Amino acid sequence: MTPGEVLSESDFSAFYTTYYKRFIRYAHYYVNQIQAAEDITHDAILYCWENRNKLPPETDVLGYMSLIVKNKCLNHLKHLQVEADYGKRYAELHEWEVRARIMTLEDEHYADIFTSEIKRIVKQALAKLPEQTRYIFEQHRFKSRSRKEVAAELGVSLQKIDYHINKATRHLYNELKDYSPLLTIFFQVFFG
Repeated sequence: MTPGEVLSESDFSAFYTTYYKRFIRYAHYYVNQIQAAEDITHDAILYCWENRNKLPPETDVLGYMSLIVKNKCLNHLKHLQVEADYGKRYAELHEWEVRARIMTLEDEHYADIFTSEIKRIVKQALAKLPEQTRYIFEQHRFKSRSRKEVAAELGVSLQKIDYHINKATRHLYNELKDYSPLLTIFFQVFFG
């Protein structure tokens, strides 16, 4: 294709057949994954086709396609970098959690401090709940009373008990989300 040559419907098949593999090789050079290079090339050609009527007549279609493929490769690589950064942070958090579990199991003194600190944090979060919600949650979760027992004591339905337990659980989760790795360990060890 030369500058000034606008892609017509009849030329699309020939354009696709002629340049598809060329652009796959171009994309593959950057992304180093054949499937990703094929997807990028396909998307670029489709984008070029869908926007063909918006291009000025003097547009170099091959140059335009090269630019689209380049930008799609760049976006693909940036996405991979974001995924890698997230994976690294997740791995670091997991490693920290494993170390915390090991320390908890190995050091009785640490476990006592750890337990009292978590209990303090949970108690502060529970104190922010309405009295009935807090009572129902504590009776069910900490005193191991069944939902039916708590419902019978308060003269309310099981649905009402479930509502308050879910409300308290959501509240605790939101209030303590920064401590979630520690709380997971705490609830598994002491209430699991």
